[in-house]
Amino acid sequence: MTFMTNSFWNLQNKNHRAPFRGMRTTTATLFSLLLAALSSCSQDPDKIGIGLLPDDDFIEIGSTDTVGIRAYTMYNDLTLTTDYTRMIAGSVYDDYFGSTYCDLVTQLRLMTKWPAREFEIDSVLLTFVPSRVSGNDSTAIHFIRLCETGTLITDSTDFYSGQDPDTIVYLGEYRLPDLEAGSPAVVKLHNWVGEHLLRDTTKLSSGARFYEEYFRGLYFAIKSVTEPIIVEMNASELSSIDPLGITIFYRSDTLKYNYSFVATPRAVNYNRFTHDRSTADPALQITHVNDMVTDTAVFMQNYMGLYVKLDLPSLEAYKNVSNLAVNKARIIAPVHLDDEYFPEKEMPSQIYVRYRNSEGRELPIPDLVHDISFMDGKYYSDKDSYIFNITSFVQAYLNGEIDEPSVELYLPINAVKNVIFKANTNEPAFKLEFAYTLY
Repeated sequence: MTFMTNSFWNLQNKNHRAPFRGMRTTTATLFSLLLAALSSCSQDPDKIGIGLLPDDDFIEIGSTDTVGIRAYTMYNDLTLTTDYTRMIAGSVYDDYFGSTYCDLVTQLRLMTKWPAREFEIDSVLLTFVPSRVSGNDSTAIHFIRLCETGTLITDSTDFYSGQDPDTIVYLGEYRLPDLEAGSPAVVKLHNWVGEHLLRDTTKLSSGARFYEEYFRGLYFAIKSVTEPIIVEMNASELSSIDPLGITIFYRSDTLKYNYSFVATPRAVNYNRFTHDRSTADPALQITHVNDMVTDTAVFMQNYMGLYVKLDLPSLEAYKNVSNLAVNKARIIAPVHLDDEYFPEKEMPSQIYVRYRNSEGRELPIPDLVHDISFMDGKYYSDKDSYIFNITSFVQAYLNGEIDEPSVELYLPINAVKNVIFKANTNEPAFKLEFAYTLY
């Protein structure tokens, strides 16, 4: 045992440097690995392992905000009036845009079948409920003008903003009472209007023949003697009351009855808008309309007036690029502001975007079809600009599904204020932010 113990310690004493040799070997190995790691960190992380992948696995991301936009002020009196939920009558004046006149045609529907009795008319009342009134002045004088129209109007027929109504019977002109939004306005009509409506009571059934053959439409206009006024009525199903109707009060024997013709939400209507820019202030009058002049400002007008055409010819260079996916295409549209005519607080809340197909027909951009919030079209006070997302439109154009790289900005029918945009050689001007991926 003593021999074995002494031998062990003698062996350990002879190899007392062995642990240090093992430590040096381990340290050298770790140091080599650390150098390799540091060397790899100095390489571009995007290129690590690049030699291991085939070329067709790579994508390229590009972006630019220098895609040129040419902007023009345009007008077309054959713009479709597709919003049947609003009925607008009256006029408005603007120092830049001049005078605008609004009138409408609507169907009248029967509430019940005529009760087949003798009658004697006591009175005839026109009742309408304004959802909005602008320019109302208790001292102003206005008249309502009514006519019967002869053209059949249906929900499958296109109607245009400058389309003249086919008036065939004049139903009179009547003084407009004081108006208040949400409160019914009542106008007494001539009794002979009731006699005209009841001239053939066999046609007064709830079937379609009444508004197809007997009384096809009512023309409604407002003529202002003093300051202009605009009256808007809500014809949507969301409204709890019918916007407009004619009620005949009559007697049969000794009993009193009434019978109504009403512009219900099911009734088809269209608005006509007439614009006269020659009445504008000569110093502010808009010069370049439909002449394709790239002025430093372009103009957008309410009630189907002036609109803005934007050409994006630089996108043509990307049309023949294969495997290109549009990540973002966003128009930044700076506006002109001033305290007198265009204060920031009066900027329209929403602007829409459309395009034209090869036949010239107006169509909503695909981004608007998705959702109105996706298209945006709202005013941003921190940028003094409107922003429009046209990503789907640009992708469709690059895919060959849309013919021209051109869009149009326009105001919805319920807008009440106009807009001036800074454009072309102005600074700032319209800008397209464009980002894409090549895959």
